[in-house]
Amino acid sequence: MKIAKILGMASLMVVTTSSCKDFLETDSPSTFSQEYIFGTEADASKSVYSIYALFNQDAFTSRLSNNFTGNSDIEVGGVSAAPDNSRRDIWSFETTDANGDLRTVWNNAYSAINRANLCVEGIQQSAIASNSEMKQLLGEAKALRALWYYWLINHWGDVPFSMKPTRGGDDFYQPRVGRDTILTELINDLISIEPEMKPSTQITYGIERVNREFVMGLIARLALTRGGYWLYPDMTMRRKDDYLDYYKIARDYCQKLISTYDRPLNPNFRQIFDNESKWIVANNDDVLFEVAFQKGFGDVGWCHGIRVDAGSHPYGSGSNYLGMTPTYYHSFDTLDKRLDVTCSIIYYNSELQQTPTAVTAIAPGKWNRILMGEPAGSQSAKGTGINWPIMRYSDVLLMLAESANELGDGPTEDAKQALRRVRQRAFDSSLWTTKVENYINSVSGSKDAFFKAIVDERAWEFGGECIRKYDLIRWNLYGKKVAETRAKLNQMGADANGGVGQYADLPDVLYYRLNSDKSVTFYNKFKRANSIPPLKDSPSKGDNPNGFTRMNWLKGLYNTTTSGPADYNLRTWRGYQDDSGVLPVRYILPLHASTVSSSRGVLNNNGYGY
Repeated sequence: MKIAKILGMASLMVVTTSSCKDFLETDSPSTFSQEYIFGTEADASKSVYSIYALFNQDAFTSRLSNNFTGNSDIEVGGVSAAPDNSRRDIWSFETTDANGDLRTVWNNAYSAINRANLCVEGIQQSAIASNSEMKQLLGEAKALRALWYYWLINHWGDVPFSMKPTRGGDDFYQPRVGRDTILTELINDLISIEPEMKPSTQITYGIERVNREFVMGLIARLALTRGGYWLYPDMTMRRKDDYLDYYKIARDYCQKLISTYDRPLNPNFRQIFDNESKWIVANNDDVLFEVAFQKGFGDVGWCHGIRVDAGSHPYGSGSNYLGMTPTYYHSFDTLDKRLDVTCSIIYYNSELQQTPTAVTAIAPGKWNRILMGEPAGSQSAKGTGINWPIMRYSDVLLMLAESANELGDGPTEDAKQALRRVRQRAFDSSLWTTKVENYINSVSGSKDAFFKAIVDERAWEFGGECIRKYDLIRWNLYGKKVAETRAKLNQMGADANGGVGQYADLPDVLYYRLNSDKSVTFYNKFKRANSIPPLKDSPSKGDNPNGFTRMNWLKGLYNTTTSGPADYNLRTWRGYQDDSGVLPVRYILPLHASTVSSSRGVLNNNGYGY
């Protein structure tokens, strides 16, 4: 049973309730004096919880957590025929400074950061600052601050930076600060507090609060970002000369977490996400930290997850803004247990009949509103109460594998063992010789080969969790992966239509049957059918009622009218037209026009082609 929710309404008065009892009523930490707010552990806790409350805004629930992370090579949103000043323009790299989502996310991020700054200052100056619970709360505030800055720099590059709260009379018009400076300060800040924090098993609400294990992992994530590439205003991708210093930090903190709080990976990959859909909080398991939502809040399962059409059933309706690319779906080994969990090629119609999706509508299958702890009602949509994962333990294993490979000029035994643990979970034990041991041996011949394996493994492990964009940026692979994916989609469509070519053995069409128990059976899920199965309503309507129905699959990636790529292929990354993949993707967003105009000339949108 999901016993508590940390998040409530993000306002001056923040009220959060649990499904079992009233949990907290918090005031923004700026409302009362620091002596009052931070004089007791209970009041200090309420103040820190007000930082979490800003996860409960639309700026995070349906914008920053998923919309802003498209379009990558695996997670993409549908793009309009022409720019329309919506989220779709972010996906196609065509957004302008008039897009209202930019202002919404920017303002919410800085509100969260300022609340964190207030908490950090208040706790540090508190008479009870040395208490173990106060140190834990201090770590939470510092980590939440770092997390919001991490998102800001991934989307806007250099941004205004302060680790002190703003007050009346302060100079509110601050210039941008370099990403390297910001990340270095945040990393050092977390390193200083991490030993004082508690593991999730020793704090109330466990992984629904920032904990020591997550902070170790966050240090590693920030360090790899600091050691990675990013886009500069002159439209070049570069990384700093000291990048290996940060790979070492990442490796060391991954190793520290593994040596201190190791745990077996949950052998049931699906259960990790079913737990979230069912409102089950599993501590000391795969998830290190997840954003908590109480029933009535949160958009997971509404705008991200398996589609459910509205009907008389009690589960309401949900769709998805981001889908999974056909190239990603067909990149999996068909025996990989993660495939059917990550990519859903079915949705539920208004009668809850499982129904095949179009090839361009493959859903992120890890979350399903039908599994919610209790049905929300036929008219429900948003507010599913499904938690959103920020980091899982397998991420730490793969960050270790990546950093150790880079530092060792090839895969070390630690790197190979970390990859081994992730792949062993992905395949049945009877397949470990071929799918794990032989595979790892095949990619361990060089640093580059092992790195490419990590790039692939992170895609297969974290699809739908919306971190791929950030990985591609720091690897300087964004343009290359976009170009590769578009070329593969074009070739898949052409081969499906022509019947010959590299991808001709993949399904050009799918044959499926709807069953009486409302499930669906596929005849040729992964391969082109060698023969046509008995068809429903053939040769005449009403004949063979238990037969199969045919629908286009990869043929849907080809436009028979133009004899060329389908609109999906042409539109998805429209703002990036370098088919070689050499030029960088303009992933950096402009500041909203109102942000610039209100900055008194301090901020602008110079550079990045804006």
